[in-house]
Amino acid sequence: MMRLGRWIEGAWQWLARIWMGRSMPHLPSPFTAQSLAALYTDISAQAGVTVAALRRHLDEFSSLPIAQADLQAYREGRGAWKKLHDEVVAVGHFLDGRYPEDSRVRFPLDDQPPDAWLMVDGKPPVGIEVTAALARAGHEVAKSMAGGGAVPGFIGLQDNATSQQFTAARVRGRVLHSKKDIDAVIDNAITARLSAKDQQKFAEQILVITVPLGSSPDRSAQELQARHGAKAAALPFSEVHLLDPARRGRHVQLK
Repeated sequence: MMRLGRWIEGAWQWLARIWMGRSMPHLPSPFTAQSLAALYTDISAQAGVTVAALRRHLDEFSSLPIAQADLQAYREGRGAWKKLHDEVVAVGHFLDGRYPEDSRVRFPLDDQPPDAWLMVDGKPPVGIEVTAALARAGHEVAKSMAGGGAVPGFIGLQDNATSQQFTAARVRGRVLHSKKDIDAVIDNAITARLSAKDQQKFAEQILVITVPLGSSPDRSAQELQARHGAKAAALPFSEVHLLDPARRGRHVQLK
């Protein structure tokens, strides 16, 4: 009888292990600093990666679990996450749907322009330079996400404002801005980035300006082109684009 009791207990334990194995969902591995390093190794290789492969990398980053500290570092563009935030995601967003899937892109990740090289149909590589309009304002909005309080949706300060002004805007939280004020801030920021990139070393390259176009969702592409097209046309770049950094954000080509 004792042997039978032990056998029954063992059988129940075996069945329980099987049931737990079936019922426990498989949790995906998180995206970590090691995952980021592997991504950087892949996209900086001499041959680069295809546009399709870059999209898979970025889809993995956006869909996998990530530690809160790493997520906040990405939002603020800090440390090892800065290149991903400032350059890689923007270029991936720009390329997706605009170039053949088998086009290749390489990121030197060396703090020297351009930020990426695009290779299409065996033609000579074309540099892609990324620059951010209202970069400091975006950084302050990202910092506010760590506090758990009200997050300012838009900070109407140019990059040359003082640290005290940015801190005050972040602490103040969300405030109402008029469309006219938002448009003026965005226009001034775009003009500043166009002026800063007016350098002959960028001849025949592609300029991508990330700017929060979603803060003025009713503004048409035609209005932005009329406002900034002439200045963009005078730059040495072969193409000039505005790109909202939000996932699936707006895109406006100025040149």
